[in-house]
Amino acid sequence: MKAPFAYGACLVLAAGAAPAGELPRLPSGLEPELMEAFIDVKPDGMFTYARFRFLLPQIGTEAAPEHGALAEDFMVLCNEYALDRLAGSDQQIDRVVISFSDRPVEFGATDPEATQFFEQFGVADGTCTWEQF
Repeated sequence: MKAPFAYGACLVLAAGAAPAGELPRLPSGLEPELMEAFIDVKPDGMFTYARFRFLLPQIGTEAAPEHGALAEDFMVLCNEYALDRLAGSDQQIDRVVISFSDRPVEFGATDPEATQFFEQFGVADGTCTWEQF
């Protein structure tokens, strides 16, 4: 079942944990939970972002995988999860941002104790392409 999307500056699309069956199996074997997803239209109107924020407590531990080891996980979540939720949308999405956090952190807020990783992807022809920030 596809989650409905609301559009506008920072409107929440989905909140709470996504059922395990909805998330694809990740190459790392880690099991993130969806915290929220929303469309973020920049004030200058230049880009529209679809943001998918995941809770992944393991990244905050001593045994945490390094950011580079999660590269395939980011790609899988973009191509196999985010794009599915954006399919059929009338909204033009320029970028998809996938983020992992070891604890809930409000969007836009800082928490010096939190471990967070972010990756940005362009979307073309139904595929995510990694873009270096």
